[in-house]
Amino acid sequence: MTDDDRIQEIAIRYVHNDDHLRREFDHQFALFLRSLPPYHRWDITPLVDALDQLGKRIPSVEVRLRRDPARSELQVSLDFGLLRIPAEGP
Repeated sequence: MTDDDRIQEIAIRYVHNDDHLRREFDHQFALFLRSLPPYHRWDITPLVDALDQLGKRIPSVEVRLRRDPARSELQVSLDFGLLRIPAEGP
């Protein structure tokens, strides 16, 4: 099995409105993408746009990126917690 055949994965935290953590997210994301073979490139604009929109309502999201050579795609999973709505009444 070559390096190009192995599943590559990273999990990084996206935090909305925190410039330091956002720069760290961008840096880790870029390192991950640069570590992939040059013929594997994806348009990440929709992902970044979606995170910016989601961040307005859910400020902290763990983003898991997974490259599976067998499927030739970049899979993205988001993990975040939702606040519980307090029960009304006695």
